[in-house]
Amino acid sequence: MTNAARIALALAAGAFAPALADEQGFASTGEIRFVAYGALASGAAWSADRIVGPVVNMARREDGGWAGDLLGHDLSLNLDSNRLSGPNVNLLFSQKGSKIDVEGLFYGQRVRITMDGKKLEGRMGDCSYQFKRSRSGLSYQGDVGCMRRGATFPAAGRAGLELLGEAAGPNPPLPQLTLALVAILPS
Repeated sequence: MTNAARIALALAAGAFAPALADEQGFASTGEIRFVAYGALASGAAWSADRIVGPVVNMARREDGGWAGDLLGHDLSLNLDSNRLSGPNVNLLFSQKGSKIDVEGLFYGQRVRITMDGKKLEGRMGDCSYQFKRSRSGLSYQGDVGCMRRGATFPAAGRAGLELLGEAAGPNPPLPQLTLALVAILPS
C-alpha cells in the first residue's frame, strides 16, 4: 500500500475507529497519533489486550502473542520476552531508562526507531524521521522524508507524533507501542 493510499485510508476510516472500538467494549489506556502537515494522518490506541486503529486491529492471544490485522496483513505473532515474531515479521524492542528501541523487519521493510525524553529518530522502509520531543512531553515534532519510487530526491515535510495515556508515561507497554508505531508511521 502506498503512503498516499495509507493516509487516505486513515483519514477516511479515522472518524469511525473510536465508535467501532467503543461498541466492542474497548477502553484505551494509551494512544499514539501521527500528524502530518497539521492534520491527523493515522493513529492507534491500545489496552492490555487490544490495539485498534484505521489500519490495525490486533488482540492478545491466550499464550501472550498477538493476532489480527496490521497494514492489510493477517498476522499471528509470538511474543518472546522482547521480540514479536511470525512469518515475515521479526521485531525486537527494549527499554533502558527513558530510551526505547524498536528494530527489525516487517514484510521486508527495515524498522529502526529510537525514542527517549528528547527525540525520536529512525527509519521505516523508505522513510526516515527526525523529531524532537516537546517541552510538555506529550508530542514529538520534526522532519520526515520518504524516497518516492523513480524519484532522485525524497519527499520531505514536517510531521509529528502525539502521545496519550500510557504512551506519554515512562514505561509504555512495549508490544503495543511497537505494533502501533509500525501501524501509523509512513514507510
